[in-house]
Order: sequence, then structure tokens, then C-alpha cells
Amino acid sequence: MKLFWLSITGKRNIKLFKYIAIAIIFQSCATNHSQFGNKAPVQLKNNFENPKDLAHTFYLIGDAGNADEEKAQKILKLFSERLQKADSSSTAIFLGDNIYPYGMPLPGDSERNLAEEKMTIQMELTKGFKGKTIFIPGNHDWYNGVEGLKEQEKFVKNYFKNKKSFLPRNNCGIDHININDNVGLIVIDSQWYLEDWDEHSKINEDCDIKTREQFFDQLENKLNDYQNRTTILAIHHPLMSNGTHGGQFSLKKQLFPLESNIPLPGIGSIINLLRKTSGISPQDLQNKKYNAFVKRVKTLIQDKSNVVVVSGHDHNLQYIDNENIKQIISGAGSKQEAARAINKNDFSYGDNGYAILEVQKNGASKVSFYGADSKGNEGLLYKQQPTFDRPKPNLREFASKFEKFKDTSVYTAKMTTKGGAYRFLWGKHYRDVYSLPIKARTVSIDTLYGGLTPTKAGGGHQSKSLRIVDKDGKEYVMRALRKSATRFLQSVAFKDQRVEKDFRDTYAEDFIMDFYTTAHPYTPFIVSDLADKVGVSHSNPKLFYVPKQNPLALFNEDYGDELYMIEERPMDGFKDLKSFGKPEKIVSTDDVLSNLKADEKYAVDEKSYIRARLFDMLIGDWDRHDDQWRWGEYKEKGKVIYRPIPRDRDQAFSRYDGTLLSILMTQSSLIFECSSQSSRYHWLSMTINPTLSLIFI
Repeated sequence: MKLFWLSITGKRNIKLFKYIAIAIIFQSCATNHSQFGNKAPVQLKNNFENPKDLAHTFYLIGDAGNADEEKAQKILKLFSERLQKADSSSTAIFLGDNIYPYGMPLPGDSERNLAEEKMTIQMELTKGFKGKTIFIPGNHDWYNGVEGLKEQEKFVKNYFKNKKSFLPRNNCGIDHININDNVGLIVIDSQWYLEDWDEHSKINEDCDIKTREQFFDQLENKLNDYQNRTTILAIHHPLMSNGTHGGQFSLKKQLFPLESNIPLPGIGSIINLLRKTSGISPQDLQNKKYNAFVKRVKTLIQDKSNVVVVSGHDHNLQYIDNENIKQIISGAGSKQEAARAINKNDFSYGDNGYAILEVQKNGASKVSFYGADSKGNEGLLYKQQPTFDRPKPNLREFASKFEKFKDTSVYTAKMTTKGGAYRFLWGKHYRDVYSLPIKARTVSIDTLYGGLTPTKAGGGHQSKSLRIVDKDGKEYVMRALRKSATRFLQSVAFKDQRVEKDFRDTYAEDFIMDFYTTAHPYTPFIVSDLADKVGVSHSNPKLFYVPKQNPLALFNEDYGDELYMIEERPMDGFKDLKSFGKPEKIVSTDDVLSNLKADEKYAVDEKSYIRARLFDMLIGDWDRHDDQWRWGEYKEKGKVIYRPIPRDRDQAFSRYDGTLLSILMTQSSLIFECSSQSSRYHWLSMTINPTLSLIFI
């Protein structure tokens, strides 16, 4: 009987071992050799042979923190030879983890000399390089905290004698460089986001950005600024990976899961499975904070075809094309680790190498991955085209002549027709005004104000606007009176997933569109007159009906055939405008705050500011966040004085009537008031967004 029981137990153990072995095999698809999602040769759509078409070239290498080791020096030598051949229209980017294992120690530390040696080897690779060099931080560069990161930044800047050779500057989370008119570079310190800020008392000390939410606002704004350029988003941690940090392991990793190379068969597979499913490592994509970061960034770039993400972190070369995101990983500067190709256009290589990204003037780009062959010579591993030519204007012809006036309204009568019960619960608002037919002047933008040209789409979280420029470079804003509900839901309520299209033609969209009628659509046109009477600076909005027309070019897809408000955009081009106070210069709120902290010679004209805030209260304008202000700069008695130029007056005289709406607004105000008691006081004194309050009630 005992022998029989042992036999059954043995069979069960063998079966269990088989299952474990199968699980290991399925988890071990990552390899060090090249993998291709598509076996067919890659066919590039554009011709990249003519150097005259080239706008800029990026040389990408990451995780070169063991630059002092012999194997690393072989690939770094090839990278350096590449740099020597490059022209001045190029940038070398070291993508983080610049010093293994613990970043730059403080002066006097026993490991300081070795750390400086590793950095010096990398920096000397650029000798004779005609372009610019940029180092960005990775997670290992944070091991000595903010102080260690500042030491590394100082060391790099002293070598290159360039303030932008280590980005972001002052360890501030995000930075950017205007490469040229065709290319923009945004640099993100992803470890800054992932760090526990409670452990760094001096984090953000020298930064305008003090919160993670402000970081995302800045990223969104800069992506919008670069909408007409090919945008390179340089960030140590990738948004997608088919390597170890993305949960893809090699057979070797199942046996040797730790850095110490101690064989742990069976246990290694369990460790990797836990790592893949639990997100226990803060450096893996499955980690909760890392994943939240990725979702937010993905949501901001998924609808953009001009963005290429370049990263390190995984010690291999990868190209991933998924979810309308183009991800380049070049983290094999001094380490190597297996990876795999999963999607159709994916590529992976688990050995040392680097990538070169060429961007053309027309917006198209090509990435090429290189490694060393058996003889130590450079070998092309893979090439792909992440971006293509910028869209050209629709060839559809629109009418060139229009009726002088157009009978129209903001909403249709159907949109504002509500039953008695609905009006009792939700109020009357200004619905009748929204569907009231008016006679508006029709305009062709190429004849308005001497001729205007559209340059950039924009708008806040609700409004839809277009920036237009005259022949002298003065900028105007063309803002639609009809706001967007789906834009609001996307940017405020669903920040970590792309849902804008999903809410079109839904009850949620209808409800928010109706809620917008709490604001009078024509308020901005009378506020300027009122502001003039009390001595508050203001823009001068004019009402027009703008039909779809040839001068709108590509923007005809989203703009035209409705009512628009066109007004001056506060900028230096309008510094002679009387309603702006004829300042010597016009600056943003961020610039004012930065200068106030930097020097006592800067000051805000308190009387002007208080007058402007009292005027806000008089007209009930609750929407006064920091971007709703510009500031006129004046030099008086050896000091620089700032006086406010308020803008965007579309929330004045709001009407929140209706029995249920009044109750909800009161309750939400109490909730927000209680929750804000511990928050940092914002000197521009914002108030609650009523739409957001209703959504979360």
C-alpha cells in the first residue's frame, strides 16, 4: 500500500513539474538575439537619402552607467565614431542611469572618484561632436536623492559649459528645447514622478511645478505648443516595454532572477511571476504608481501622430508600435538583457547597441538600431518609420464669397427645449439666449485685421479655439461660443484613458452641453466695457460668424460654420494697446511668480490686482485660474512692477438656478471647502468648477 501511495505521489509530482516547466517556457519567450514582429523586410514610405531634407538627428543611448567596463567600451567606441561623423544639426541624448549602481555620491564619499570616472568616459565620447549633448536622469541617478542629482547636473554642466546639457534643469520634472521650427524636444524625469516626495525635503524647491498635476498640465501645454512639429518625448522609463520591466523574461532570467547570478530554479520563476502580476517592483510597468504615470502620459499623446517616445531603462533595444504610440527603447549602453517582439511592427535585440532617429523637415522620421557584429564593427539591426509627412490641406474647395450677415444661434431650439419638471429640477439658465437667432457678421479670416493666418489649435478644458496671426506677428484667438462637453470629460473627468469619442451623442454629453447654458454666451462682449469703466485691463472681443473657408486649410475639419469670438491675445505685439495698459512687456503668471521669488526689485501693483479681483466678484467670474491672467510689466523708480491683464471672461454672470441643482451645488461647495482646508493656499484665489462638482457628486 505504501509503495502504491508513493507511486501516485510521484506521478503527481511529475505532472506538477510538467505544468511548472510549461509555465516557464511560456514566460520565457524573451531572447537576446534579434526578434521581429513582422518577418517581411520593412519598407519605408519616405526617402531618407537626401541630407537637404533632414531637419535634425538624435543619437540615443541609455543605461551607460558602467562605461568603465570593457564590453561596454566596445559599443561606446562605435557610438563615439558615429558622433564624430555627425553635423551640427544633431543631438546626442544619454537616456538615464548614467552612473551605476548608486548615481553621483556627494563630495568626500569613497565612491565619488569612480562615479566621476564613469561620467567622464561618457562625456568624452562626444569630443569632436558638432551637435549638442544632453544627459537625462534615470532611477539609479536618484539613489543619492536630490543632492546627488544636483551634483551630477553640476558635473555635467561644468564639462559642457552649457546650462541645457543636463535636463530637466534644477531637477524639476519636465523641460523642453525648441530644436528648430520643425522639431521640438520634451524631456521628462520619470523617476522624479515615481519618487516618494516625503523622503526629499528639498524636492521642487527651485521649481515652478510643485505638484504632479501641475506637471501634467505643463506636459499638455507643451505638446499643444509643438503640435506643428515632430515632437521627441525623452523619458528614462518607457511607456511600453517587451523586456524585463514589461514582464517579459528569458529562460536565463527564470534560473537567475537576481543580480547576484545565484541559480534559483523554480523559485526564480515564482519571483518573476510575482513581479509580473503584483507590480511589487516600483521600476516595473505593472507597479501601481508607474502604471498611473504611463496612463496619464499615454492619454495625452494617443491622439497625436507627431510624437515619438525615446527611453532607456530596459537594457536592450526595442521598437514598439501600439495604441497609436511609437516607443523607442535604447537602454543597452553598458548592460544587456533579453526582450521580445510581440506586435506586428515590433523589434527587440537583447545585446549592447544604440539608436539613431532622423527627422525630416516634412515631419517624417526614421529610426535605425545598431549593434556590434562578431568583428566589432557597427551593424544595422533594424530600421522603421515612426512618423510620416505632416497632413496637407484638404483639397476640397470652399466658397470664397459669403453673405454679409448670417442668421444663426449658438444652440438649436431642440437642444434648449426642456419640460417643466426638468426646468424645475435643473433650472432655466440662459437656454433661451443660446437658441435665440441673431444676425452675425460673416467674415473671411484672410481679410480680417489686414489678413489673419491660422497657426495652432487650442482651447481650455471646455472651449475650442484657434490661434490666428496677422502679417506683423500679432496673435489673435478665435474661440467658439459653443463649448465641447467631450473635451471636458476627457481632460477633467477621465485623465488616464482616451474616452472623448466614446461620449459623443450620449446622455452625458447632452447633460453637460445643457449645463453650459448656466453661463451667458455673450457675456465677454459687455465685460470689456464694464472693465474699462473701473480701470481694469481687458481684451476687446468681437463676434463673428466664421464659415468654413479655404484660408482655414486643415483646420476646416474642426472649425468653421458657427459663431466665434475673436480677440487680441495678450502678448508683446499688443504692448501699445490702450486696453492692456500700454506696458513695456507682457508676461505670464509663471514668469511673474518666478521673478518675485528671484529678486526684490519685482513687485505686483497691489491696488491694480485688488481692483481686478473685486471686479471678478462683482460680475461673479469664478473661473480665474493662473492661465486666465497675463501681466503688464512696467519699470518705475528702479523697480519692475506687474499689473494684471485678466482674460477669458466667459463665466461672468453665471446663473445656477433649479431646485436640485441648487442643493447639489451647495453640498459640493461644502465638500470642496472642507477638503481644501489643508491644501496650499493659491494666491490667485480660484473657486470651484461647478461642472466638475456635479460629475463627482
